[in-house]
Amino acid sequence: MIRWLPQSLFGRLVLILLTGLVVAQILAASLSFYERNQALVYFSDRQWAEQDADLVSLLDRLPPSEQRLVASIRTSPRVKIRLFPHRPPPAPHALPQDRRARRFQQLLRKLLPHHRISGYLLREPVPAADRLFPFEYGYRTRSLFQVQLDPSGWVRFNYLRPLAVTEWPYPLIVYLGVLGVGILLLSLWAVHLATRPLRDLANAAEDLGRNIRRPSMPEKGPIEVRRAARAFNDMQNRLIQFIEGRTRLLTAISHDLRTPITRMRLRSELLDDSGLKAKFIRDLSEMEAMTRQTLDFLQGLDTAEEEQPIDLTALLETIVADLGEQGLTVSLSGSLDPPLPGRPSLLRRLFENLIQNALAYGGGVEIGIHPGDRQVEIRIRDHGPGIPIDRLEKVLEPYYRLDPSRGHERGGFGLGLSIARNIAETHGGRLVLRNHPDGGLEARITLPYEHPSTNGSPTPYHGKNGRTPEPLS
Repeated sequence: MIRWLPQSLFGRLVLILLTGLVVAQILAASLSFYERNQALVYFSDRQWAEQDADLVSLLDRLPPSEQRLVASIRTSPRVKIRLFPHRPPPAPHALPQDRRARRFQQLLRKLLPHHRISGYLLREPVPAADRLFPFEYGYRTRSLFQVQLDPSGWVRFNYLRPLAVTEWPYPLIVYLGVLGVGILLLSLWAVHLATRPLRDLANAAEDLGRNIRRPSMPEKGPIEVRRAARAFNDMQNRLIQFIEGRTRLLTAISHDLRTPITRMRLRSELLDDSGLKAKFIRDLSEMEAMTRQTLDFLQGLDTAEEEQPIDLTALLETIVADLGEQGLTVSLSGSLDPPLPGRPSLLRRLFENLIQNALAYGGGVEIGIHPGDRQVEIRIRDHGPGIPIDRLEKVLEPYYRLDPSRGHERGGFGLGLSIARNIAETHGGRLVLRNHPDGGLEARITLPYEHPSTNGSPTPYHGKNGRTPEPLS
């Protein structure tokens, strides 16, 4: 049953309130119907008892011949009246009186204090009904009351009691319905107000992962909401201070390392051994490059650039054109019409890192744009040896390098893919690596965009001049 429960807090609160409202309305309606039926039965029985008492008083003053005439006039399908010269014996299947029959007999005794009264019950099958309950007419019990006349004789009243009420109290049902709808709407509005701060907090937390310098949450509303917003803003400020402090520290370390590295480079020039001199210079160059790339990795996402609509096709076309001027083989297919929200410099760096990595280790590169309903997938494939399956996730970690085929001797320290993945996650997307079935490594970047287009196959990219470009070489 847990699978069928709403997953959102709003849905669960609405379900709880709706269930409570329905149960409360059913109980209230049941009590109202019960009290209504009891009132109807009481007043109906009192009316019948008064009529019977009046009839007994009349029969006491009439001769026997006229008594039978009056009794026949009073007889109806609901009640049968019969006169006896002596006290009639009870029926063979007589039953003790129930609470309603005893109450009716007490009413008769109050109205006829000087008469002997007795009674009992008879059970009869319920007759077939043409209409469904509660609109049917059915009977289940006969109440028999015997009253002694003055000066002699007995009269027996044989009542056929109704099985149920004959109609619903529609005004009461309408009243309960209007009350229930009003309470439901008020409850929905109250739940919406109560859960809106949680939605705002969740949206702010998601936005914080993409933009650490997002605007602070407004500290307004109930005390609990203000406390949560204040705690979130304090956490954001502490994260910003931590990142800035770490960046300043590493920047200072990088700056301070340049002086001894430069001094060691100058001293290495004084070495007479050319082989040892070349080793010193190579190690110093590697130290300098490692320091520069580490600082570049840590500072990569700490940018104050605002998010803006980006023409993804134009951005990739520009990168492909720049690489083509350098004599590199890159091809582009597909396009995306809606603008992609993001930071231009970071997205450019994302694609350049992946393309440069593919060019360094895989030769020619193929780029494909595959738009979906609410996200677009950019596939960057090379024709290199690929990566072992058990290392596809590890290569996305900082400073992890495949050796010897993908090592630092090719100019990298294992930070390019990590930077690319961080940028993709900053934009609410993801980066996945896989070995292509036809050979080579394929990087798939999935990014969301605000204006979804119609699902379908990727549209071939025709460039700015309307022609499909040839691979740049």
